Amino acid sequence: APEAIFTPSTMWPESYAVAEVKFFRHIARQAPHDTFHLKCPQLCAGIVLGTGFSTTTLKTVVMHLLNTIPISSWSRNELLMRLRDILEYLRDCLEEGRLNHFFFGRENTPEEIILPPTFQTAEPFNLCRCLEEEPDAYTEAVGEFKELQDHLTRLL
Repeated sequence: APEAIFTPSTMWPESYAVAEVKFFRHIARQAPHDTFHLKCPQLCAGIVLGTGFSTTTLKTVVMHLLNTIPISSWSRNELLMRLRDILEYLRDCLEEGRLNHFFFGRENTPEEIILPPTFQTAEPFNLCRCLEEEPDAYTEAVGEFKELQDHLTRLL
C-alpha cells in the first residue's frame, strides 16, 4: 500500500539543499557557456580543507556574490578576480562577525525557488554566530583566514 512506503518516520522535511540546487540551476540558465561560477567554490573547497572554514560557508559567500556580480563577470578571464572577491567577502564577514544565510531576507528569490514555510518566517541565521560569542574563536578564524589567503596566493 502507498502509505506503507511513505511512513512519517521516513519522510524528511524539505531543506535548504533543494533551494540551493535550484538557485545554481537558475544561475546556470542565465550564464554564458564559458562561465566559471561553479569552479570558484570548487577551487575554494579544496583550499579550505584542514581549516576551520566549511565548504558551506564558501558556498554561501559565492551565492551572495552571484546575486551581486553579473554572471557575465564570472568568465575564465576573470577567475582570479572572482576568487579575490570571495576572499574579500569572507574577510568582511569575519570583520563584521557574521555571515547570514543566503535565503533569509532576500526579496528577489527566483519564483521557482519555494522555501519551506518555516524558513520563510524564521529569524536570519548567522553562520558565524560562534565568532560573535567567543573572542578566541574569532582570533582563530582570522588566523585561519590569513593562512587560507596565503595558501591561495601560493597556488595562483
